[in-house]
Amino acid sequence: MTTDNLWLAFDIGTTATKAALLTNEGVIIRSVSKEYPLYAAEGGVVEQNAEDWWKAAIEACRELLQDRDADKIAHIAITGQMQDVILVDAAANSVYPVILYSDTRARAEADEINQKIGADRLRDLTGNEQDAGSLLAKLLWLMRHQPAVLASAHHLLLGAADFIALKMTGRAVTDSTTAATTGLMNLHERATLDHAVFQEIGITGVGALLPKISSGGTEIGKLSDVAAALLGIKASIPVHHGPGDAGAATLGAGSGEAGRVYAYLGTSGWIAFTSSERASAEQGAFTLAHPKNGAYIQIAPLLTAGGNLEWVRDLFGDDDYDTMIAKALQRPPSSLLYLPYLSGERSPFRDPMARGAFIGLNIRTHKEDCYRAVLEGVVFAYRQCMDTLLKTPVDTLVITGGGTRSQLWCQLFADITQIPVAIAADAENVGVRGAVLAARVASGDLTTYAVEGYFPVKMTLQPDPQYASHFDRQYLRFQALYPALRSTFAEMTEPQSE
Repeated sequence: MTTDNLWLAFDIGTTATKAALLTNEGVIIRSVSKEYPLYAAEGGVVEQNAEDWWKAAIEACRELLQDRDADKIAHIAITGQMQDVILVDAAANSVYPVILYSDTRARAEADEINQKIGADRLRDLTGNEQDAGSLLAKLLWLMRHQPAVLASAHHLLLGAADFIALKMTGRAVTDSTTAATTGLMNLHERATLDHAVFQEIGITGVGALLPKISSGGTEIGKLSDVAAALLGIKASIPVHHGPGDAGAATLGAGSGEAGRVYAYLGTSGWIAFTSSERASAEQGAFTLAHPKNGAYIQIAPLLTAGGNLEWVRDLFGDDDYDTMIAKALQRPPSSLLYLPYLSGERSPFRDPMARGAFIGLNIRTHKEDCYRAVLEGVVFAYRQCMDTLLKTPVDTLVITGGGTRSQLWCQLFADITQIPVAIAADAENVGVRGAVLAARVASGDLTTYAVEGYFPVKMTLQPDPQYASHFDRQYLRFQALYPALRSTFAEMTEPQSE
């Protein structure tokens, strides 16, 4: 292992930005994260401030280095959250709050677009269903409600890594994995949709704002003098735009080549793997462009995964996740069920109006029972996504993401799915490792994403059969709840704010 010619990698997430220092072999020397707020409001509004991302990247980088190893950085790689509307001016400054992937304000516009263009036609072009999370719908909403903002924009960026890359190099570029989440890219051609489609929808002029689409890992430019001074490193370092976070995590988890399935457990989550075929959009699965032409990432995403645990912690005022999880799992399994749809859901069904719910509360229910139900409900949602996405059983499920900090929760995954669970070593850093791997393949340094020794496993947890039949019964009930409550959720959801 060499500690010269290091990689500086950034992962611009929903709750925090991570800066990490890595070797060529993907070994994390150290990493630093800086958090920032998320803004939510009635009507499905979910926003962030893009300038917070850049400020966090600067602060994380300076704390990461602290006058150590800055002269050894030879390359920069960036990944981050996808499917955002990021409008910036000619000076690369944000002109409107970022409309996040989980924002569902454009429900009416999504319905209108699907009726006007045809859901089947859009699915064939883009590879995916286009709902309220689609940038097509969000841009039509902006055209109607904030036309002056669109008129003032110089660039429309599609993911958080695009914004950081623009700040670093002055170049507006996105990656094909991120672009595949937006509805703005022809999946087969891996190019922006024909402008005639934009005209049919009523978002004329948008095409001129879109960034260049490149394969994840492509070198897009050199670090500018201004950005270098802010970050505290030397200028002219090559900057690689990695695939968006789901793509980078797929590579970093060892699923960049076909044959290995993994789960990402973070604020949001997903089940994913690499394939030569598209996923079935009708069943709630998404198809993303793999950095390699001709390959796809099949993914079943959950809008709120670990975020449910944060919500219930804040609800009851407990601050320590480990203690909360330990108390929850000291309680015996019960019939209490929890639906984890706090912000709607994307898989295995698409419904922005779906909501969270406890089912089966009684006078003997303790708050620890609620904690346990939340933990179980999230795992049931993952199990349902696996059943939707996978045509054949898997012998081991690899789990990555911040949720792997809890071995107890990972054990619950094994117990509920009855599949051995392998916890990826340094699981919270698979995104930055995947971004570096993508860059090395794109540069020709490597010829495969299946690099021996690049994907170590911390431990493998075997399923406990003690409560297997109980969990199977609960899972059947879980599957029946959303269809039974769907119309009620629709009636309860607040109307779109004007």
